[in-house]
Amino acid sequence: MHHRFLLLMSFLALGLGVAAHASTIAAGVYNLDNAFVDGYSVTGTVTFNNAGNATAAGLSFNDSKFDNPGLPYFNAISSTNVYNGLSQNYIGSSNNTGQIALYLNTIAGADGQFDLCIGGAQCGTSMGTVAPSSLQIYGFYNNATGSNPGLAATDFSSGHLESVNVAAARTPEPSSLLLLGTGIVGLAGFARMLKS
Repeated sequence: MHHRFLLLMSFLALGLGVAAHASTIAAGVYNLDNAFVDGYSVTGTVTFNNAGNATAAGLSFNDSKFDNPGLPYFNAISSTNVYNGLSQNYIGSSNNTGQIALYLNTIAGADGQFDLCIGGAQCGTSMGTVAPSSLQIYGFYNNATGSNPGLAATDFSSGHLESVNVAAARTPEPSSLLLLGTGIVGLAGFARMLKS
């Protein structure tokens, strides 16, 4: 009975140790989630190398008033730098009408996500506060009004990046759900065995 209890506690400790491990941003593609500027979402992906520098991007600012030739699309990495746990990236639009300044923490939070710098947040740097992540559109022709409304440099009000692999792993396939069900049945049997 005693050795069974110790075995169970060892499994629990191992699981907690894995969950508590803080991860750094790794090479791969990341989704930009829950990101908003001026009430409108910014969606898409950013690719990072092993150092945490952005190497590619495909981001859209989803405000319908910028309707010609479509939503502003940001895909040109103009500069990128990593220091003190902070990834600093400037992503230009394909037609050079705007830019996203994307600052993010390269150390994942407890939820496994990499938070954008919002407001005057430290965002991983010990050198002092940094500018918040922001988006600026210099001018974008609008069919309805015939004007170039632009968008003043506007801070993101929220946002984080998450590896597409992590996001995919979080959505279980039917076979995974079946394995989970059989695992739960097995744990129930193991618990009954401990009681006896």
